[in-house]
Amino acid sequence: MRLIKSLLFLFPTMALAANMVTYTATSNVSQKDADKKALEGVAMQIGAKVDSKMETYLSEKADGSIEKTTDSKKSVSTNVLVKGAKIVPGPKQNGLFQSTVTVDLDQLASKILLDLDQVKVQMKSKDSLIRLDMLDRDYRKMESDMIQLEKMARTYDEHLEALSFVQAVPKELRLETTMGELTEFLISSMQTVKLDAQEKNGNLSVAVSDFAGPIAIFPVALTQDGKNVAVAKTDAKGVVNFNLKKVKNLKPSGDLTVHADMNFKFVRQSALQNVNVSYGAKKTGVAYRLACKGAAAECGALQKFLTDAGLTIADQAGIPELSVTLEFSDKDNSSKTLTTSRATIKFSCADKELVDQPQGVGRDAEAAHVKAISKLSASRILETYAAGK
Repeated sequence: MRLIKSLLFLFPTMALAANMVTYTATSNVSQKDADKKALEGVAMQIGAKVDSKMETYLSEKADGSIEKTTDSKKSVSTNVLVKGAKIVPGPKQNGLFQSTVTVDLDQLASKILLDLDQVKVQMKSKDSLIRLDMLDRDYRKMESDMIQLEKMARTYDEHLEALSFVQAVPKELRLETTMGELTEFLISSMQTVKLDAQEKNGNLSVAVSDFAGPIAIFPVALTQDGKNVAVAKTDAKGVVNFNLKKVKNLKPSGDLTVHADMNFKFVRQSALQNVNVSYGAKKTGVAYRLACKGAAAECGALQKFLTDAGLTIADQAGIPELSVTLEFSDKDNSSKTLTTSRATIKFSCADKELVDQPQGVGRDAEAAHVKAISKLSASRILETYAAGK
């Protein structure tokens, strides 16, 4: 295929009369490209920036001729949104596409002023809702509405900056909000919030209260190893119960962090304290002598996992032997900084057999193997080898 280079000719003319901005441009690429260049010229006059992507595709036909297709994707990202711009294609002359773009600055300013007024009305309404949230002590709704109010304030400032490119901004248009007052109330209220967590009968009960008593529909999350493992809201009595069965299936024993499932900014400013909870598996009363076929580190990790799951591992005669074979398939990433390992772990005792294939990632093969072992299904192992099975 032969490569064809296309030249772009740009002959701009600008006019700034009264409150109108006009820009004319030409191109030998396409009409869309001429429109884009003219729009870019207008935008630059009023502090805007036009981002565009122009792609030209060349293809060879059966007769050997070259066909060129141009695809133009254009967007205006600007302090001044060039809305209402009038694009007028000109006559094509000498192979050049022509386009003239005109913007009425008075019309543009009027549109921005209307946007500013609408945002102010929305902010006033949101302010009222937040105050109702405060009366209801609905922290979840209060947080959500506060974030929306902050976004509205940013939008107002953006519109105000856009207006400054078109005309002088009167002092009375500068934003005055009650966000400081509302934020202070939210933070001071959250400073009185307390979380009380207690584990009982396989459940973790979390009670949430503040200066006025129990808090309903308060969002609470359980985090383990940096990830949320459960999220729920308190009931009318300010209590939420988490069933730890699923957590223990993933990790038979460990630590959980109980925390407010709210925007970190508000939690940090209020210094709302998390609660750490440790849990473990109950002993099943069943003991095995472990016969592990694998490397020392991996067999050690397996023994710890089985012990944490509730089995007793002992080196004594007269107890059943649990034979386990460890096999791993490893793959390094392209930079050789991490290893992904897929394990095939076979359990066997008398006529009971179990195969699991967990996967782990680590800085090296051994770390990946140990991680994979930690992902074994404790519930399946207990169902197969616990007492009464």
